[in-house]
Amino acid sequence: MHLLYLDESGGVAEVDQKYYVLGGISVHERKPYFLSKTVDELQKDLFPSATEPIEFHGSVIKNGGAEPWKSMKRQERTSALERAYDILLHEDVSLFAVAMHKASFPGKDPVERTCEEMSGHFDAYLARLENEDPKGGKERGLMIFDQCNHQATLHALLAKYRATGASWGKVRHLSEIPMFTDSKLTRMLQFADLVAYAVFRRYEHSDAQFLDRIIPKFDQSGGKLHGLVHMIADRDNCYCPACVTRRTSQAHTTAQ
Repeated sequence: MHLLYLDESGGVAEVDQKYYVLGGISVHERKPYFLSKTVDELQKDLFPSATEPIEFHGSVIKNGGAEPWKSMKRQERTSALERAYDILLHEDVSLFAVAMHKASFPGKDPVERTCEEMSGHFDAYLARLENEDPKGGKERGLMIFDQCNHQATLHALLAKYRATGASWGKVRHLSEIPMFTDSKLTRMLQFADLVAYAVFRRYEHSDAQFLDRIIPKFDQSGGKLHGLVHMIADRDNCYCPACVTRRTSQAHTTAQ
């Protein structure tokens, strides 16, 4: 079983934000315990006197929005974020994110469109793992979201994708409808938040400081970044890693 933990960054309807991002981290079911321990150890190093778990949320750490981050200097907060992202870089994980330029899709629900893209790419990832190891049996996945205002919508969407299909076909590798939990209870959703935040900073503010650290961990094969999707009308003139690798891959296929 492969678990995909997901969180959002950016607003659905906020007019002052161009992007809505759904991002996450996929791991084998045996991995969350060990990954969570690495964050516990990082917290112990940063805050040795803390007796309760401290949440690692990208925007809160970056901006010092709440204690104990608020009392830290900016450089110290940035260093803490970099250390958290470096955990992802050195662990056996696969990252996914969909960044939707809202103005490119007028009248479209960002939650629905990014969820459709995400479920399709996760399903394809599981299918690829299955094909790479035919003796390993059927690969199954479960999508786990941070608690949000879109739970009913996401339940309905994933149930539909499994039963009748999405625009690209039926989801075949998800074992259940999505689950929801509080990020306070699992470090894995805090990792998902960090992924979504890094992608949001890249597309909303042209700040690739954190995304550049973890870009090698996004699902990819054949020189194409499958795990990072940039949804924008003028994709042919975009030079972000997601758009560039897609154009390069398409050109290579056409040439063949």
